Amino acid sequence: MFLIILLLVVSVFDGSESGYFGDLFKCNDLLLRCRGTELTAGKYDDIVLQINRNCSQEIGSQWSNITRCELEATKCLVTQMNGMELNCENIADIMHL
Repeated sequence: MFLIILLLVVSVFDGSESGYFGDLFKCNDLLLRCRGTELTAGKYDDIVLQINRNCSQEIGSQWSNITRCELEATKCLVTQMNGMELNCENIADIMHL
């Protein structure tokens, strides 16, 4: 699912500079590597649970809980998009919630 989202994000920035796509694919690789650790590290941690609680209250019924790995990949994407901050609205936009 996240790969589809990532490809949608890539298509939006089709005219971007050449290094940008490599950075986006790096975020997808981060997600895939993280998912390999879910059996041992779990899907959720205290930070993700708090973000899900806060964003559920802020966004409402449209919010869908994200996992630890999805948060890591989202943070990576937000870092690549200059000027964006990591908040509920931006996470929802990136995740297409």
